[in-house]
Amino acid sequence: MNADSPRAVVEEFFDRMSDDRRETIGELFHDDAVVTLPGVQFEGPTAPADFLAFLEPRYEWAGKEFDRWIEAGETVVSIGTLYGVDNDGDEFHDVRYVDVYEVEDGKISRLDIWNDLAVEGVV
Repeated sequence: MNADSPRAVVEEFFDRMSDDRRETIGELFHDDAVVTLPGVQFEGPTAPADFLAFLEPRYEWAGKEFDRWIEAGETVVSIGTLYGVDNDGDEFHDVRYVDVYEVEDGKISRLDIWNDLAVEGVV
């Protein structure tokens, strides 16, 4: 896979989110990026940091089990399930998610996240 491909950028985002480089994800986003999750949206140069701050009180940790990828030009869609431990110490698993990334010039310009965490009672 081309290191500059939209999917490679998204996979780098996933890698950083799952290890000690989480705080560096801002390097992967455009300054005018938009990040949307159920019930909240972050925009501009602080969007990645605001996104991380939003997630912090919700999970002790979380991971993704990838089911499939859909790639169409600059758009990358990741579909699968979430698993992890919430901040109350309760485990969760098999929570559906869909993430849609728009990647322009090697950086994420938009990230739309849909998931069933609220439906499943995790958040």
